Amino acid sequence: MEEQQAYQSVDAGCGCDSLRAFPSPQTPGQQAPGQGPGQQFGPGQQFGPGFGPGPGPGPGFGPGPFPPFPGPGPFPPFPGGQRFVTVFINGGRQFPWLTRNYNIPHRFGLTVRQALTSTGAVQFGLGGQIVSVGGVYTGPGSNIQTTVRLNGRVLPPGLLNTQVQPGSFISLDLNRLF
Repeated sequence: MEEQQAYQSVDAGCGCDSLRAFPSPQTPGQQAPGQGPGQQFGPGQQFGPGFGPGPGPGPGFGPGPFPPFPGPGPFPPFPGGQRFVTVFINGGRQFPWLTRNYNIPHRFGLTVRQALTSTGAVQFGLGGQIVSVGGVYTGPGSNIQTTVRLNGRVLPPGLLNTQVQPGSFISLDLNRLF
């Protein structure tokens, strides 16, 4: 005689009005699907067939040491996750070794100048202008022009203290003037 497995329908919890089915609680001594003889569910024990370590249809099978998750998760370890500002230094054809992306962790009050300095490749002079990029002198008297853009718009040197938002894109282009 075969027993029928009853499944309890529960709200999925994600706001989509769908239902999820979960096995009904087992009576003592009753074997659940994927459960070996004498195994009981409990802390640190397996919960049925699937992939991962533990008992199941063979070595390396079993869902792992966790029950089915009824909520909408999984959730990131930090609310909103880590937020970054992308800095792209473009050396162009004259300075290809300088071309590189940098992901700078965003913090409240971060400015374009601070983000550029955080790359470790950009140095500013006493007057606040960019004087070096990756060891290439770009200050007064050089024939190298630097162009800073914030989210695609050219940023004049006087506005390098503009605060940036998470997800902003800063680019620094180097061009040799002939």
